[in-house]
Amino acid sequence: MSQSLFNFKAYRPQDWLSAYRLLAVPLLLYTLLNRQQAQFLALLALSLATDAADGMLARWQRQESIRGAKLDTYGDLLTVPFMLASLFIFKADFLESQVVLLSVLVGLYLLELGASLLRYGKPSSFHTYLDKASFILLGIFYFSLFLFGFIDWLFYLAMAVAILGELEELVLVMRLPRWQNNVKSIFWLVQDKQ
Repeated sequence: MSQSLFNFKAYRPQDWLSAYRLLAVPLLLYTLLNRQQAQFLALLALSLATDAADGMLARWQRQESIRGAKLDTYGDLLTVPFMLASLFIFKADFLESQVVLLSVLVGLYLLELGASLLRYGKPSSFHTYLDKASFILLGIFYFSLFLFGFIDWLFYLAMAVAILGELEELVLVMRLPRWQNNVKSIFWLVQDKQ
């Protein structure tokens, strides 16, 4: 079975959940540019929910695939910037107050992405435990910011896990000679070599 992103006949249900995130990009852009906060947040919540569901479904059905990992990675690459851009539009005061820490995280993310593109010719798709945990924590913080306001301990916890996750992925890019998907953690890599 071909693992091409464009072989739609071979898509599994979890692949369609990931594909939704790619298809939602124009709607996210439209609602963001038109400052439709409620609609934007609803679309973003649906995108993040499908992100969680596709991975759980793939693992539950034991149907993890390279195509699914690629779709998930590209979905992340297109969805996550909308979260940051929405802070510029809807929460500029928060963004201004936390610019240093957020810049560190974005810088590490871009460094890891660039290193992966240089080393493998494509974005990494490790989906480590730390990466998954940071995505969940950042998502919880993000929506709580809109619903309840700034919760400092949650923000700092999410940022700490996210920064550690980016550092781990950067080390993985440096250590793995070829592209791999679904690497659990740096500890898994060390144990696998022993």
